Amino acid sequence: MKIREYITFDDVAIVPGKAVIEPSDVDLTSKFSKNIEVYIPVVSSPMDTVTEWRLALALARLGSIGVIHRNMSIENQVLNIKLVKSSPQSVWFEVLKAREEEPIESITFRMDEAGIGSAILFSGSLVSGIIVKSGLDQDYWYSKASSLISLLREYKPTPLLDEDGRLRVAAAISPFDERRVKALEEAGVDALVVDVAHAHNVNVISSVARIVKNTSVDVIVGNIGTKSAVLDYLSKADGIAGFRVGIGSGSICLTAEVTGAFAPTLTAVLEAREALEELGAHGKIPLIADGGFRNVGDIAKALIAGASTAMTGRLLAGAEETPGTKVRVGGKVYKQYRGMASKGSIERRYAEDRYSKPSKGIEEGIEGLVPYRGSVISIVAELVAGLKAALGYAGAWNIESAWRGELARITSAGREEAKPHDMII
Repeated sequence: MKIREYITFDDVAIVPGKAVIEPSDVDLTSKFSKNIEVYIPVVSSPMDTVTEWRLALALARLGSIGVIHRNMSIENQVLNIKLVKSSPQSVWFEVLKAREEEPIESITFRMDEAGIGSAILFSGSLVSGIIVKSGLDQDYWYSKASSLISLLREYKPTPLLDEDGRLRVAAAISPFDERRVKALEEAGVDALVVDVAHAHNVNVISSVARIVKNTSVDVIVGNIGTKSAVLDYLSKADGIAGFRVGIGSGSICLTAEVTGAFAPTLTAVLEAREALEELGAHGKIPLIADGGFRNVGDIAKALIAGASTAMTGRLLAGAEETPGTKVRVGGKVYKQYRGMASKGSIERRYAEDRYSKPSKGIEEGIEGLVPYRGSVISIVAELVAGLKAALGYAGAWNIESAWRGELARITSAGREEAKPHDMII
């Protein structure tokens, strides 16, 4: 047996390249699927503590897209789609506007009255700060919010719209639930994401081929982790609009530990890219790097490796707009976050559909808490600023040029040197 080598984000560093523009001018426009362009190459994972209509709506207003999870009835998922598609485009509809000189008591009273968790402060016509409801009771924090101000002043969010001027939204599906597929398509969903832990399966491939043939919306397949998976799909299912790659890398995923099976996201992207390049299809069929991101640098590495977008749950799970429950631990506030193969998610799935049948008899996910981070607007602002800086170091001016960037293997000594060291923090 030839033992292959897997590499993860910690094994590589971005090689600094010749910069031809300033980082703030880097264009992050990319592809989520063949026919859907996003302005921010970070999309949300279809998890029941991450993406329902509120987060999907906020992301679409900012220029990205959310994938509504399928751990709910068909009727409820359809409702989530319709809520996004029928909502106004402007980001300001979910954020209260206030003058900087208005007393904070007045602002927070208006926030409570409107049921809104964030307020943007203006000094004249300029954004000067943000007030965010920080927890369970009536606690608020104020920030100058330099990252938010940067997003609104420099990035100038462009909403992600369909041909009819409505906000875009995607939805997760089982490859074996054609009734759900039809209902979501009728509701106006923009893309369908086949949501299977191990999609390199002959039954899944044949079902996906049938779905792609019978639907008019983009169909993205996942999750896969190897070159052969890409080649198998493209030889048997014509019209696939994208691949979601990476198996077992998520922060709440137990797959590698429980089953021994693992396809790290970075390696999965490299293998999928190799397959697409052999077919002359890299860049034409987008790759979504899914999971394992601990910071924005990891996302940049995935993009340089060949991904068009990155899908994350944990980096967004602490947002006000996610459906996870808030919990106070000591003096801090957290939000619930769990894997879709965790006990809680599995129980919810069967409660929603008592006729569903498990394909496995083992849990492959955990449940936990992540810090509450306020509005997703500020989270996205940080991601945008960080990605522009990272790609600027690589010498890239857009996503396609980032694919010509370089990653270098780093030793354990180099990994330690790359961290703050030799001082008391």
